[in-house]
Amino acid sequence: MRLIYTSGSREGQAVDFDGARLTIGREHDNDIFVEDDRVSRRHAVIELDHDGRVVLRDLNSRNGTFVDGVRLAEPRVLAGGEQLRFGPEHLVVEREPQPPPSSPPPSSPPPPRAPKLPAWARSRGFRVAAGAALLIVLVLVAAQIFLPGIAESSLRSDLAKHGPVRHLSLSSSPAIKLLWHRADSVDVAMDSYRSEPGGHTSVANFLSDTRRVGKLDVSVGLLKAQLVSLHDVRLHKDGNDLAGSARITQREVTDALPNFVGIRPLSAGQNGIVLRASATVLGQRVRIHLRILADQGRVVVRPEGLPFGSLATITVFKDSRVYVKSLGARLRGNQYTLTATAALK
Repeated sequence: MRLIYTSGSREGQAVDFDGARLTIGREHDNDIFVEDDRVSRRHAVIELDHDGRVVLRDLNSRNGTFVDGVRLAEPRVLAGGEQLRFGPEHLVVEREPQPPPSSPPPSSPPPPRAPKLPAWARSRGFRVAAGAALLIVLVLVAAQIFLPGIAESSLRSDLAKHGPVRHLSLSSSPAIKLLWHRADSVDVAMDSYRSEPGGHTSVANFLSDTRRVGKLDVSVGLLKAQLVSLHDVRLHKDGNDLAGSARITQREVTDALPNFVGIRPLSAGQNGIVLRASATVLGQRVRIHLRILADQGRVVVRPEGLPFGSLATITVFKDSRVYVKSLGARLRGNQYTLTATAALK
């Protein structure tokens, strides 16, 4: 068995598997070395099991190992023809052909005579139906070959309007679903992304549109919104469940606020972020504690320590199509790491 690269600068090159252990990862001493941050140091391994079968195992990698576009959840026996993906690297499994026998045994009987087709199989109606079925099969095969490339090119062109696209891969089976803008999985990596005006409405529109994709992985180095910039943005979708994370500095939060408002972080955890806000009102310095959290599917800012504080709650994100389940953060120095989970309704 051997693995043949089908992407990148090594496209067409082959790696032989002769029964020994074959490792894949970001470390240089791996048999298949992939220099990309989305690939773990020890990402996956191909080896023989106790029955002598060739088995691919994922080594608890962060971004997963994919076989024919499906993320590997358990060891997979490789029989040949499988499409493998480790981060941006694509390979196909190919079994070496077995040499044909030199000659048939002397006692081999002559090949049987092909049976005569029955009358119904020779009828004109049957031939028309068979031709139509063959045409449908050919259309589906052509769609499987060409539609993913067309869809990737179209999506890459749309994303390029917002920033440089470093990586994009898309899979769908059958590929004809792409005609209805549906896909099994999409993986996107961008160096930066500049969002369009529209506040949380544009974010909700984007999240709602992802319901057409079964699994989605998006990473953006720098996301520039109207008021703030987010770093190392990650979004993962599986079915209707969403999970995201991003980093933001205290300086960037302060720059997004009016000059007369001061913000100081007090704590951050699974129940949201607590800030101390201060402002000068009529010559008096006023201070108040604010908690940013998820509440009944919304993201709200709620004053703390005030009578009837719940009446002064401000909703900063609410949409009937997206239910925010949790909003958390970790505070290290002057930098927040934000996390959120949500579900599409």
